[in-house]
Amino acid sequence: MIKFGIIGMGIRGKLFAETIQQNDYAKVVAVADQNTGTLKEVCKTFNVKGYEKYEDMIDESDIDAVIVATPDFLHKAPVMYAANKGLAILVEKPFATSVEEGNAMQEAIQKNGIKCLVAFENRWNIPITAVINSLEQGQIGEVYTVNARLNDTIFVPTTLLPWAKNSTIGWFLFPHITDLTCLFKGRDKKVQSVYAVGTKKKLVAMGYDTYDTIQAVLNFSDGTHSTFTSSWILPNTMPLIYDLKMEIIGDTGTIYIDTQNQMVKMAGSDKYNHLHTLGTPINGKLTAGPSFMVHSFIDDLRENRKPIATEVDGLINTMIVSAIHESVETGKVVDIRY
Repeated sequence: MIKFGIIGMGIRGKLFAETIQQNDYAKVVAVADQNTGTLKEVCKTFNVKGYEKYEDMIDESDIDAVIVATPDFLHKAPVMYAANKGLAILVEKPFATSVEEGNAMQEAIQKNGIKCLVAFENRWNIPITAVINSLEQGQIGEVYTVNARLNDTIFVPTTLLPWAKNSTIGWFLFPHITDLTCLFKGRDKKVQSVYAVGTKKKLVAMGYDTYDTIQAVLNFSDGTHSTFTSSWILPNTMPLIYDLKMEIIGDTGTIYIDTQNQMVKMAGSDKYNHLHTLGTPINGKLTAGPSFMVHSFIDDLRENRKPIATEVDGLINTMIVSAIHESVETGKVVDIRY
């Protein structure tokens, strides 16, 4: 039985705890959260011991692995502490919010010889896995261009994430489409440089000093390019709070991804929306990408295999997204220095 401790018991931490409860080979034995009200609630819900300080949880609990589910900008310290204690780690994306932090985290993980999975959950998203299988079978040939759009409604930065003003849409959303694009293109085709622009208007006027939108062009080592756009100011009347669309153009075919259209649409008396079908529980079991990801990590530990998305992938992702932010701020093309 693999024993987990979870650091950060917000929406994600609770989801991960519930997922582990449904796995026959793992259990949650301790959780950590600075919010005493949240801590009391989750300890009762999951029947585990709680700690206000993750250091105390790691030092005092008999655990094999930790899940770091803290906000974007608070990953380094718990990852470093857990790594130096020899614990396996699942860390939320982004791996880090600076290259300097990412380098230190990767060094600690590799020095201690532990397994690390970076939570690029869309690799386990059912439509994305179908795309990955198609690409591996060569159904559209060599991938030339990926045009990606990942947006959220304004509910996300203003209500869902109390810490949004300390992050950016770049750190919250771009890691998903950056990771997928690099995966679709192939490991041998690296991002060489980026150019990006951003807009600060609506959220700043509301008291949130962060970008409304960011657009970026990625230049790859094979002479191809990809375009990204993200916004988190869509109206709350959207059918879902997120909208992921991707166009993958190969030399013999094209694949289109649209997760806004989840096959079931409902017109109610006051609203038209899309029923969320990707991840609908079946027989009480969670079936969304994040849950499949956690089960995969548990199998990685059980079978002593390499995780699908490691600290190396996490650091590369951080390098690219960091360069995107630098380009937005400077107005210049920024080279990626691996």
